[in-house]
Formats: sequence, structure tokens, C-alpha cells
Amino acid sequence: MNGLIVLASLLFVTFSLIYYILSKKLSYWKKKNVPHADPLPILGNYGDYILQKEYPGKVVQKLCHKFKNEPYFGAYFGTLPVLVVKDPEIIKHVLTKDFYYVSGRESSHYYDQEVMTQNMFFGSGDRWKVLRQNLTPLFSSLKMKNMFYLIEKCTIGFEDMLNKELKMSNVVEVRSAVAKYTMDSICSCAFGVEAHTMTEKENNPFQFMANEIFESSKYRGFKIICRAAWPSIFYGLGFKLFPKTIDRFFSNLLTGVFESRNYKPSPRNDFVDLLLNFKTEDYIVGDSLSNVKTGEEKKVKLKVSDEVLIAQSVMFFSAGFETSATTTSFTLFELAKHPELQERAAAEVDEFLRRHNNRLVYDCVTELPYLEACMYEALRMYPVIGNLTREVMDDYVLPTGLKLDAGVRVHIPVYDMHYNPEYFPEPKKYNPERFMPGNKEHINPNTFFAFGSGPRLCIGMRFAKMQVLSGLITFLKKYKVELADGMARELEFDPKTFLTQPLDNCIALKLTEREGWQQRNYLRT
Repeated sequence: MNGLIVLASLLFVTFSLIYYILSKKLSYWKKKNVPHADPLPILGNYGDYILQKEYPGKVVQKLCHKFKNEPYFGAYFGTLPVLVVKDPEIIKHVLTKDFYYVSGRESSHYYDQEVMTQNMFFGSGDRWKVLRQNLTPLFSSLKMKNMFYLIEKCTIGFEDMLNKELKMSNVVEVRSAVAKYTMDSICSCAFGVEAHTMTEKENNPFQFMANEIFESSKYRGFKIICRAAWPSIFYGLGFKLFPKTIDRFFSNLLTGVFESRNYKPSPRNDFVDLLLNFKTEDYIVGDSLSNVKTGEEKKVKLKVSDEVLIAQSVMFFSAGFETSATTTSFTLFELAKHPELQERAAAEVDEFLRRHNNRLVYDCVTELPYLEACMYEALRMYPVIGNLTREVMDDYVLPTGLKLDAGVRVHIPVYDMHYNPEYFPEPKKYNPERFMPGNKEHINPNTFFAFGSGPRLCIGMRFAKMQVLSGLITFLKKYKVELADGMARELEFDPKTFLTQPLDNCIALKLTEREGWQQRNYLRT
């Protein structure tokens, strides 16, 4: 009997302690007198995302609709307080003007728990700043122009692959087809290697790595959510977000490329050459992020380990193919639904190729305003990430006077902003005219986040634009695209990832050869 009393007492104390801790955590916004959604225990206000029932962009959109007239409101991601900011002027402060205070990603203090999270995407503070400064020169306009011949070569391979696919069926799952092209192009441009994903589809090691990185399963989704919401518990229990096979593959890839260049930079002056310079110097140097606050000119040194090099390689590989492939696919999906818009885009492509004697040249990034507008409108309707996430790194006071403590999360509801009729009239309508010259200048930059915003703006934006436009040209110069039989006109999104991806990664389109396509075959040299 005494044993039962002791056990009951222990259970009572344990549950009372848990209740006390949860009550304290879930009362943060009430104490701050901030409008907030009533949270559920453990799940907070993101239950449908945590339980993988709904795409996170729509989960936050529903919350935003409850606070239509508020510039921001409080919520809880699991048990963590999150400030969801809707007002464009306050967003500008959070993402740009006061970046020093809100520079981190979620769980950024845990970057060193595994190799892959040591890359710039997961970084914060001085570490992020130094990496960003040293990697940025790779993406100058001149560098993009100088490497465009590699993109051109990949589009010729893409053209050949599509021709072979169409001999078997006129229905193509464009997401996976485009991913092979973007994967080949990032491997060629960044690493100087031929991935052969468009020709060697069986047991291709690069394709295998892509599947490992972007595995879409409930278990991987569960790990992503747990790391974001409860990182100390996640790593304390020995979990890792990514398998070691990814680290080993990219370690071997870098070693092989380094050896082929005799550990000396090559005339390519590409990503691998930059990593070789990092490795030779042993340290990279950059400005401290705190200089923004102090006005000093403090420099920071970051030791370059093999793990740091591997982490940046994985980031460039994954970011360089996945998001470009998805954006290209979403654009084609909308053009398939709107044949009159597709005709206009195709006519612009035809004229471009006529001017350049059927050569795909770097000028495609500036001479195709309508095709570019089609891409941006797709990015509005299908943003790469439905919610931009930040973490307060130093106690921060908003322009309204609200003080946020270090560690609080800030979410920018990108999906909701992109569908707000106040900023984008008839938001459910695919209308590229929004982004044509004369119109796009009227879009508030703090309401549109195709590539993020502020100092953390996507570093590879120019490269992504180059890839996407080149891929679209390759399709539209020869093919008319239509929805395949049975393909829904409205897409559902995968709830197992924070990225905006079609459910089951499937966008099936019917391709039909356009009249006169033979006159638009790429010139081959």
C-alpha cells in the first residue's frame, strides 16, 4: 500500500510539474498582452502541421484570418512562442532594418549537432555573416554569364531527354523530368562533374542522394518538426535530421574533384575552386554581424573544417536543383491551364530564339519579360516556403514597443501575404501581368517573398532564375502543354514538408509538338 501511495505521489508531482511548465510556456503572449490564439497542450496552434495533416502555409493562413485587423499576433509552435507578423512595415523592420536582432533560423544554436546543418542556410550570427560574405561572389552577374554555356549544354541534353520521353508517351510527369535537368546543371556549374541524371536514370548516385535529402515520408516530416519545435529533446535523444550516407557521398565527391584539380584552383573559378581556396587558407574572414549595432569594424575568423566544406556542398546541391525544378513545374502547370497566356509566352520565346539564331544565350534573363512574369506569378501562387521563419537572437523591441525576448520565433506568413487581396487583387487568379514592367513597380516588396527578403535573400536567386527560364524556353519552343487526363486543376500540397510541393510530387502534363518546331531546335556547336 505504501508503495502505491509513493507511486501515486510521484505521478502527481510529475504531472503537476509538467502542467506548470506547459502553463508557463503557453502564457507568454498573455503576459505580453499580445492578441493570440488559444493553444492546445503540446501542439500549440500548429497542430495540423505537427500532425502532418495540412501544409504549413495554409495552417498559418487560417490563423491570420482570425486576426485580420492586427499587424501581428501571438501563436505557439508546439510549446514555443511565435510572433506572426502581417504588417508590411513591421516585416521590413524584422527582415531588413533590424536584421541584427532577428537574424537566426529556427534552432540555429544547434547547427553543430550534425554535418549538414553547418551550412549557411541553418546558420546565424557571425558564422552566417562570414559564410555569406565569402560565398556571395560566386553569384555575381559576371559569374553567371561566364557559366551560362554550361546551362546551355544542359538544356540541349534536356531537349534530347524530352524527345526520348515523348516517343514512349505524350504525358510527362514534369516535376521529376525538370529535376533531372536542374540536377545536371547544378552539378556541372558548381562541382564541375557530369551527373548524367538525364541519361543514366537507373541507380544514378546523384538521384539517390536527392531522394535521401528530400525524402518525403511521415518519419522525416516528424523529425523536421521535432527539430524545429523541440531541438534540445530531439538531439538529446540522439536523433539526426539527415543520414550519414549524405555526408559520406559529398565528402567523396569533393575529394575526387579536389584530386582531379591537383588541389589547385582551376580556370573554371567555380564553387569547388572557392572551397579549395577556403581549404588552403584554413580560415575565412568576414565582418562581424554586431558591427551593424556597434558601428565598429570588427572582423571574424571562421575555421574551415572538412565538415564545413561538406555542409556548403550539400546546400548548393539541394537548393540548386529542387526549388528551381518545382518552380518550373508550377509555371508550366499554370500555363497548361491558361492556353492564351501560354501562346503569348511561346511567341516571346520564338522571337527570342529568332533574334539569337536558335542559341540559348544569357540574355534570356533580361529579354523575356513576359516569361519572367509567368515565373514570378507562379512563385506568388506557389511560394518556395509558405512561412519565412526567424529567431530572435538578442532581446528586440518592435517599432510598436513590444519587447521580444531572445529565443522567440518570428514567422512571416508568406502564403497568406501572397493571397491577400489587399496586395494582390483576385489572388487566386493566375495573372502574370502583375509582374510586367509598369505594374511590378507598384508591388510592395514587403508583401512578396519569391526569394525571401533582406540580408537573407536567396543567395542563388540569379542562378535559379537562369535555370528556370532556360527550362521553360526548352519546353515552350517545341511543345504545347496541357493538363493530362485526370490531372486536377487545383493542387494539394504535401503536409510532410515545410516546402511548397505538390502532393505525391506529381504534375502530369500532356505535351504536343507545336507547328514549326523544327525551326526552333537549339543550335549545336
